[in-house]
Amino acid sequence: MELDALPEEIAALRARLRAFVRDELLSRERAEGLLREADVPADLRREVRARSLALGFYRLLQPTELGGGGLGPLGAVALREEIAAANSVLGAFVLGGSGGLLRYGTPVQRERYLLPVLRGELAAAFAFTDAREGPRTTATFRNGFFVLSGRKAFVSGGPHADLLLTVATVVENAGGPTGSAVFIVSRTAPGVVLRRAFRTLDGGLHGDFAFDSVAVPPDDLLGEIGTGLPRALDNITGLRLNVAAQACGAGRWALDHALEQATRPHRSGTPLSEHEQVQAMLADSAIDLFAARAAVYAAAREAESGADATASAATAKILATEAVARIVDRAMQLAGGQAVVEDHPLAVLYQRVRGWRIAEGANDVLRLTIARTMLAQRQT
Repeated sequence: MELDALPEEIAALRARLRAFVRDELLSRERAEGLLREADVPADLRREVRARSLALGFYRLLQPTELGGGGLGPLGAVALREEIAAANSVLGAFVLGGSGGLLRYGTPVQRERYLLPVLRGELAAAFAFTDAREGPRTTATFRNGFFVLSGRKAFVSGGPHADLLLTVATVVENAGGPTGSAVFIVSRTAPGVVLRRAFRTLDGGLHGDFAFDSVAVPPDDLLGEIGTGLPRALDNITGLRLNVAAQACGAGRWALDHALEQATRPHRSGTPLSEHEQVQAMLADSAIDLFAARAAVYAAAREAESGADATASAATAKILATEAVARIVDRAMQLAGGQAVVEDHPLAVLYQRVRGWRIAEGANDVLRLTIARTMLAQRQT
């Protein structure tokens, strides 16, 4: 079921991207035996980024003033959904980010860090969450350097990153300002220790890092002291729309898989699609998918207009991530025992989608965001 037509430019890009993923990436990942993002070695990640850059995809979502394509939230949703609809492992490396916090850097930081990241030559990871067991990450200014100490958990992509954008609280600064700040830390800097690399159900690779008196020059302070936490949450609406778009794409793939299986000859002699109960399950999945996609594209268009789409993005993220869980579950039920074998595509997808209800804001917490937005609007 198609929603409102996309602008011609985005529709054309989506078609080209679909062909690239289908003709190059899927065959490559099958040849390499890749099932999860964490299985992809660093050299292959760089190869896919370079190929995507050469084809004009990698920088599509980046700002035009930085040499990117300047596609907004609507384009991002359309392209990310299309990649997810192919159920491609290597698709995770096709679209480069917007540069994140590095966009707020000085001209020197832009040349040294931001532009190489935008070109896919360097990879940056965001070290935001302090480890539950502590200690919290702090910085003190001593002998001309900020000295970072602490431990970060769940650094997504950290084990393969070149840069760690690290949030720390400046507690001593020789009379200067204190508070939250973001530091650009080289992954190979003395005192940076990868304590543990681990995989999550969604197939991602993450790291726990210890910072043992890591010396960071003032030139690698990103932005001003006191702005670390606000800046860290700057693009949360876009991140939630990304998760929602991926969920819609995964739902499309799972429903297509279920339809294909249901219409094949069955050992009973009658295709499963002949049974009304199966038809009802397929219809329920189609309803879930349509509602989720309608919400995601509506939120993307709202964000594209420049309006505050915080509540809409939260709504779309909840709808899409909960819908895809039901769609994949029904597809597995129709596939039967083969779908619970751990390397079956549906089994892999079943694990992957579970984490999306937690990523970029847990769904139960986002429900509070939606309610508080409504209540605040009613009071004005």
